[in-house]
Amino acid sequence: MHITVHYLTQIRRAAGCASETLDVPTDCTLEVFLHQLTERHDPAFRALLVDDANVIRRSLLFFVGDDHVELSRALRDGEAISILAPMAGG
Repeated sequence: MHITVHYLTQIRRAAGCASETLDVPTDCTLEVFLHQLTERHDPAFRALLVDDANVIRRSLLFFVGDDHVELSRALRDGEAISILAPMAGG
């Protein structure tokens, strides 16, 4: 199945693109998909998505369409995921 991922904020810079579409297995969860993404990109991208224990960072926000979703969510063909790293500052 095909999943499109949209990168926002500093994750976009680390990915080197605003979005990409990937082929994933039909029984793929968001967490599995994110780990696959870390293998496709360089260490700077990986460091934004996972910690030293290879766990997806809890500070990240994930959306399918307009809905905030959890890592356990099963993905469906044609869906678009947005990844947002909250910004700090004032």
